[in-house]
Amino acid sequence: MTRPSIGRDLLDVPMGDMIRDMALAIADGQMALDSNSIEVAQMMGGLKTITQTISGEERVTFEDSRVFFGKERFLLSDALELYNSTSDAALRANIKATAINNNTNVEEANVYVVSGDPDSLSSFPVGIPDKSLTHYYKSGSTYFKYDPNESGPDKYKTVTNPTDITYRVKATGTNTIVYVPTRISMLELGFTPTFYQFVDTIIEVKISIRFTEETNAQSSSSASSRSGSVGLRFGFGRGRLSRQVNTSQVNASYSQKFNYSAEGSSLLRTKLTPIPPPAILEERIRQQMEIAREGQ
Repeated sequence: MTRPSIGRDLLDVPMGDMIRDMALAIADGQMALDSNSIEVAQMMGGLKTITQTISGEERVTFEDSRVFFGKERFLLSDALELYNSTSDAALRANIKATAINNNTNVEEANVYVVSGDPDSLSSFPVGIPDKSLTHYYKSGSTYFKYDPNESGPDKYKTVTNPTDITYRVKATGTNTIVYVPTRISMLELGFTPTFYQFVDTIIEVKISIRFTEETNAQSSSSASSRSGSVGLRFGFGRGRLSRQVNTSQVNASYSQKFNYSAEGSSLLRTKLTPIPPPAILEERIRQQMEIAREGQ
């Protein structure tokens, strides 16, 4: 049996690969943490990234992630201007509920009141745009909109609950104050994204190889003798012939025990620590908040 070489066995252990694999595991974990923190930062800034695969093509869209927090004091004219300009459906619904519905100082800006079915009118009053796709015509509580693809009685379509009506303040309501729920980002509320970092990382690899061999040999012997006699007759005389046999016995046993074992263990210990936001990031957040306020 070929005896193993412990030194050679130790050299064959892939120590470098083991350490490299554990170090790369730390690096992959750090990358995943950073990616998650960046996603959280985008969400806190007011936009949530949505990635979808459509017809095999990856498309990225953004969803408003701001939250409604309290109410803000507006002049009615400013609230209506915000309603007319924003594409935020939730914000429009809040402004309509708090500042437009049942407010006698608000009138529909792109709706012209006519008497009777618009199609029955031979001409429109002065100042009312004819055949306009951006305006509605209202008779009683019914809205009509011009359809350029139709003629005759079908050129004005009845519209139920139109959603693209704009509003303006009546002259008597220029100083009216309203309180509107507004969206703000988590950054504006003082939250900041948290980034994490692995620190004080310890990589430890242990290899233990044992080789034992045990040999045991034993022997014993014993001797014995046996004698006997035989009677013989020769002619007229008689005699005896004696004989003795000596024997010896040898008992031998031999055993050899061989044991080889190799043990390995690895230890990876690290500490995950949150990193405070850098001063540049905080300054950038303040700048963006100022720009957002100026753009409102």
